Amino acid sequence: MSLVSPLMSVVRIAQRPTAVAPAGPHARAVRPDDLPALLRLCTEHAELTVFERLPYGHARDSLLELREALFEPPLRAWAWIAYVDGEAVAYASATVGFSLLERAYHLCLEGLYVRAAWREREIEALLFEQALDAAARFGCLNLQWQAPAWSEAARALDLPRRATRMEALRYVLPVNPASDAG
Repeated sequence: MSLVSPLMSVVRIAQRPTAVAPAGPHARAVRPDDLPALLRLCTEHAELTVFERLPYGHARDSLLELREALFEPPLRAWAWIAYVDGEAVAYASATVGFSLLERAYHLCLEGLYVRAAWREREIEALLFEQALDAAARFGCLNLQWQAPAWSEAARALDLPRRATRMEALRYVLPVNPASDAG
């Protein structure tokens, strides 16, 4: 299932006037009127990572859960979007997890995507700072993320942050495979 069909149902939101965006690169929390741009970026991201995303199943057509998670209290997900001169060029998303062993919350960076033309231009760092600031505001013990072991981009991201690399395997087990089948 593609994210393109949900995109069409959101276009109407973007047709109302919005504030003028600042010039140059900037990142901020996603607002409802950013959904069309966010979904376009998610579609691009999904197309680039189609093989590694196979175990997770198809994207749902409905935007109900996305809207609830991002905009309806209690919030269950957060997303940030980066613009350059009014053009959406990147996004990051996160959820909060909890560890019984540490007895603390942590912010899980779920997705970080930057369009190819903007990858060497500090856009990733702007989004990463948004997530790190959110983790601090929420009182999280740490910010966590994962990436395929072969990803050079992931290695470049964590080194300046002095992050500790944790080797692990991630398992994905569908809860109800019949209901999510296309």
